[in-house]
Amino acid sequence: MPNLQLPIREARLAVLDVETTGLHPAAGDRVIEIAVAVSQGGEISETFVSLVNPQRPISPGAQRVNGITAAMVADAPLFREIAPDVLRLLDDVVLVGHNTPFDLSFLSTEMFRAGKALPSLVALDTLRLAREVYVSGSYALSTIAAGLGVYVDGQAHRAMADVLMTHGVLQQLITDLAPDGIRTVQDFVRMQGGGFEMGDVLPERVPEPIRIALAEGRMLRISYRGEGGVETQRMVKPLQVLERPTGLYLDAFCQLRQARRTFRLDRIVSMDVVERF
Repeated sequence: MPNLQLPIREARLAVLDVETTGLHPAAGDRVIEIAVAVSQGGEISETFVSLVNPQRPISPGAQRVNGITAAMVADAPLFREIAPDVLRLLDDVVLVGHNTPFDLSFLSTEMFRAGKALPSLVALDTLRLAREVYVSGSYALSTIAAGLGVYVDGQAHRAMADVLMTHGVLQQLITDLAPDGIRTVQDFVRMQGGGFEMGDVLPERVPEPIRIALAEGRMLRISYRGEGGVETQRMVKPLQVLERPTGLYLDAFCQLRQARRTFRLDRIVSMDVVERF
């Protein structure tokens, strides 16, 4: 993990963007394009971009936004084939995105499907940072970039164009925040309101029903024993698996509570994948 006390101008950054079949990885949506640009001191030293075969249809709404068609991804590699290249670029970097939780949720899910785990990441979100620093009628990436005079070649909502725009927005944020003493990686994490909790658990450590539910966007019926020993039946939509000092936890949307909840895996008495819900 990068040194949080390092000045951000000296930190190695990896700016990430993904284009997807839809908005919800937990419902089975997949990555159809990914781009990463590695930079340090404001200079980009390496880039990676690839279309990805999602092995499922692209929603009409997504296609209208990014212009990526089924024909364009038909012969593209599967995500598992490019996962090693992506992981290499994410080693010991500060990850940067615009609406980073969205990109990370897809990236984490795709890595899990590929039998890989994300490294421990420090992540910055130019969307959150822009909301803290600038007044704008819209905080969409293209709007913020235009307001800051950041323009790039390429089609908006394609992965590499959005990566380059995000990189330019971050560089302007770095310049604008320096007079206020916001200079280190930790300063930027605090400015955006904290970091992001993402799963980095290898699939083989996760029970098979959870692996299936995560991979196929399905529900789980679980019997859960709470701290008081009371056992309850829950219908949950798995989102990710987290590792904490007290053990592994399932992060899921709970139908009973109508809210996102975490469940300690060692307190799940039984679990079954729901065929239809």
